[in-house]
Amino acid sequence: MERRSSPFARIALAIVLASCGNKGDASVKAKDDAASGPQVAPLPTPISGVDSIKRMNFVYGEGWPAYDKAEDALKAKKPDEARKYAETAVAKDPYHLDAHYLLARLLAQSGEHAAVVDHVVTALAGDYLRYGKKFLEDKDLAEFRATAHGEAVKAVAIKLRDDYAKRIPTGIWLVARRSSFKWPKDPGVQAATSRGEVYAYDRETKRYLRLTHTDHKVVGFLRAPSGNAVAIVGFDKIDRPKLPEEPATFGAVWLQVLDTKEWQAVGPKIALGAQRAVEVGYGDNDQLLITTTPTAGAASTSTVDTSTGKLTKGSAAPAVPRLALTLDAGQLVRAADGVLAAWSGEPPTATSLKTAAGGTIAIPESGAVTQASVAVAPGGARVAFVTAVDPCAKDTAPSLYVADAKTGTFKHVLTARSRFGTHWIDPNLIAYEDGEGGIRVWDASIGREAVKLENKPGIALDALSLAAAPVCKQAPAVVDPIGTGSGSADEPPLPPEEPAGPVTTPAP
Repeated sequence: MERRSSPFARIALAIVLASCGNKGDASVKAKDDAASGPQVAPLPTPISGVDSIKRMNFVYGEGWPAYDKAEDALKAKKPDEARKYAETAVAKDPYHLDAHYLLARLLAQSGEHAAVVDHVVTALAGDYLRYGKKFLEDKDLAEFRATAHGEAVKAVAIKLRDDYAKRIPTGIWLVARRSSFKWPKDPGVQAATSRGEVYAYDRETKRYLRLTHTDHKVVGFLRAPSGNAVAIVGFDKIDRPKLPEEPATFGAVWLQVLDTKEWQAVGPKIALGAQRAVEVGYGDNDQLLITTTPTAGAASTSTVDTSTGKLTKGSAAPAVPRLALTLDAGQLVRAADGVLAAWSGEPPTATSLKTAAGGTIAIPESGAVTQASVAVAPGGARVAFVTAVDPCAKDTAPSLYVADAKTGTFKHVLTARSRFGTHWIDPNLIAYEDGEGGIRVWDASIGREAVKLENKPGIALDALSLAAAPVCKQAPAVVDPIGTGSGSADEPPLPPEEPAGPVTTPAP
């Protein structure tokens, strides 16, 4: 079998050669070498992140059977056997970051410090937020960190940490699946996950930086207005009905708040139980509000104490903007701030928009615009909107437009069966979902597409939906027929990526 090496395969060799020195210089520098030890050339800093979301499917890629055997061997205190399986996992899948990190630990324990470098740097670059802190605190790597090779890797780790911190705030934040969602085989409450995590896409390097680590259970996220926190929502189980015309619901849904500096949990994970719908929004002073709709009963809104995970029911209206989620669909609900319109109906629509800059936008095609689709660019010079279309109509599809706020003139961007989630990146660039497993960035200053991101298993700016297009209420979302797979049954259960933290279940 031909072994495929990682992008850093040549680093270890270069370090070994550099640390060996030159025989011609040995007599001259013997005294200095004796005092300072072998010298290691500085390591090149790799590019942060991964080139595609599918790289994170290494948990069930070609290398995972060998990796599982490596972990089993390690638990059985058979390090030589664990190393053999870890090497096999890396050979089969050079992007198996867990296997790289495990192999680095095993090599360090054997004192093969030069060989550690390639594997630990690969893990750090591919997912610094997962492996960075581990590397600095891992007892199995303590001796390695004290060597010249370890010091060189620590220098790279610092650069990667700073690079992540620089690129995350300016990246396109999105939620994407490592592989396609599949229904549980049987009806009833069954284990299942979204297979999604939150990422930041850096347009300069064209790489994805992973932000969350939930065993691929995130279904949607919402940033706090201050930018200091993000609320993520995920599920562990779904309730699949026996009859196809009945909607599937969340069997076990949860909420977690993370700070956006260190990407650590703020307070405990909050278990919300079984719900038909969940809505999450931020009010004044970053007060988190959550509205839950049980499978039987009326919706209720509660304030969230993020430090304790306690929910307090009240009479407050759901926050706007807010993330609205059902198992079938998710979207960001906005208030169309910055425009005036005569909204009516549910969901609210209007026939024209009046902008703060004085322009009047007459809505083309269907003659109606959905309130939640209106997005005003920073500075107010442009307005994006989506035409309102009956999701049950077979011969029509919504269209995305961008209008000039002063004149009201508009430019057609795309017509597609899409939810058209949108976010302005800056006054000229708008990101939107194309309904075909992609996110596109359109440059309004030149009227052309600037970037296209593709991830067929699922990619969205706010929330992952089971169907790309708005769901017709007369029929459930179509994904996979019963028996084709499972959110987890077709795969062995994942071990927790991080030590399980406290879970708070709010009092009824």
